[in-house]
This record gives sequence, structure tokens and C-alpha cells, in this order.
Amino acid sequence: MQTHARTRTTAAAAPRRHTVAVTTGVPVVGGVAYGIYAGLLDHSTGSSSVHAFLLGLIATVVTVVLGLALMRVQDRMIIEIRALAYGVLFGATMGFLYSLAGTSTALKATGYGALFGAIMLAVSLYLFRNHDSPGARR
Repeated sequence: MQTHARTRTTAAAAPRRHTVAVTTGVPVVGGVAYGIYAGLLDHSTGSSSVHAFLLGLIATVVTVVLGLALMRVQDRMIIEIRALAYGVLFGATMGFLYSLAGTSTALKATGYGALFGAIMLAVSLYLFRNHDSPGARR
């Protein structure tokens, strides 16, 4: 019989590939984009650069934290509550951006936020019911 020498590659020798999970990457990238847009929108309505930067930074942090929290607990939610959570988060963020435009009242921004939230609720409910993975809770 012929014996073959086995070569082992250590973990240090093999190139490591760093990947970011979707549950982390999507809220972070979305939150950063949202914060940049909120800051630019605030600055375009006449706020100072420092105020717009701080508003964008706060909007980024809040959106990232809420998005990460939602992504972390979404597997434990039933489909209707998960869709409602996505609708509320999207509606609140869109209503806030609409209020930053400076051309609306608080009631109008709330109305647009509720409209966008209802649209996101319907879309996410459809997606979760019809395109969810087979092992997901129903």
C-alpha cells in the first residue's frame, strides 16, 4: 500500500475572508445613507453646517440602532407583527425626512409618514407571506 503524506494548512496560512452578515450590513448602510440624506436636506433648508452634521449623525445612529434591533428580533416575531414593525420604522423615517423639507406642517408630515408606513406594511406582509423561506415561523 502506498501512503500519502497529508499536508495541513493552518488557519494562519489560509487567507481569511471577512464577510458582513446581511442582518448587520443592510441596517448600517441604510442608516448611513439615511443620515447623510437627512443632513443634506437639513442643510439645504438653511441650517448651519454644524447643525446639519449633528442632525445627520443622530439620524444615522438612531436608524442604525433601530434597524439592527429589528433585524435581531425579527425571527422571533410572527409575520404580521414583523411587517408592522417594518412599516412603523419606514413610516417614521419617511415622515421625519418629509418634515425636514421645510415645506410642510407636522400634520402633513405625519400623514405622509403614515401613508408610507401603510405601503411598507402591505409590501412587507406580501413578501413575508409569499416569499419567506420554508423554515420560517408562520
